[in-house]
Amino acid sequence: VYISAFGAMSMFAASLGTLKKRTTQLLDGLDKSKDQRPVEAEDVGSAADILSFGSQASEALGCPEDCVLVQYEVQNGDDGERDLSVFILPLGGAMSITLAMVRANFPPQGNFHFRFKAPTSDGSFGGWVWVDLASENDFVPVFNGGVGVKALRLPEELEAGAASSPVQARPAPGHHGYHKAATCPTPGPPGDLMELGSLDMQGAPSFAPGVEAPKAAPLDRAKLVAEREARMKREYDEKMARHEEQKRKDEQGKKEKVELNEKLSKQLNDWARTPDGQTFKEIRALLGSMHTVIWADSGWAPVSLADLVADSNVKKCYRKAILMCHPDRHQAAPSEQQVRADRIFNALNESFKNFK
Repeated sequence: VYISAFGAMSMFAASLGTLKKRTTQLLDGLDKSKDQRPVEAEDVGSAADILSFGSQASEALGCPEDCVLVQYEVQNGDDGERDLSVFILPLGGAMSITLAMVRANFPPQGNFHFRFKAPTSDGSFGGWVWVDLASENDFVPVFNGGVGVKALRLPEELEAGAASSPVQARPAPGHHGYHKAATCPTPGPPGDLMELGSLDMQGAPSFAPGVEAPKAAPLDRAKLVAEREARMKREYDEKMARHEEQKRKDEQGKKEKVELNEKLSKQLNDWARTPDGQTFKEIRALLGSMHTVIWADSGWAPVSLADLVADSNVKKCYRKAILMCHPDRHQAAPSEQQVRADRIFNALNESFKNFK
């Protein structure tokens, strides 16, 4: 039974993949044949074609630069509303389009649920899918330079968002306490979730007697734009403040390192170089006296010259010292520790070249 079920699932997955591939190839072929001819004014006269022509449709219809074309249809509207229509959405300086902006400028009157045409990243399903937005401040996807909308008219007594929110019933008169929270019944899903046009609005949720539907606050488009611009400015100011603070710390750290390098220069040079200052001391001498110049609490144990007689012991001790003093391990350490680690690391490397 398990083998049969697995085989059936494999066949279904293969069939779905083949269908997806052939659908994409067919639509790509249609797009190529359409792109082989120039765009005429009568081509964009029909609203059904504007998104397929992209920015050329905006130019042909005289859409201003600070606006975007929105193609829409009301799936369960009157006969005239079901035809594809177009309106120009002014952006007012906004960088992106929100659901609230579309709702505030939507030509038909009433309460609607919107779905938007969004491009797919891999070009599957013909290059686009229909998506729902969760809140009024969510960004609307842009498709070929415009916005594609499917609008579903909701009942007059049902405010936006109320269909998915539980409603608390009021206490009955003369009864102490409250009834159990009443939830709005929801109609079953349509056979094809991508097509809401088949949804019967007679089965739309309704409120129980005595329960008032919540009132949706009127949308102030100017206020939404101002809030968004203020939020962007606040985020920019915070980033700039962090950048300036980090820059100040880096400059202060560099200045401290220069001062400490001058202060510790004599001690570190006496340890690392020969008396004439021309060459570095032999590696055994540096490893045997490294405990005198390394920073406090480093964990480095003094090494006697007797332990460094064998070449293998010298290499082993050298690798241990290099790992401890590597500058990358002290990026967040105090400035003095960074200076000492850098100078010791360089001296050991230069001296070890002669040992090889």
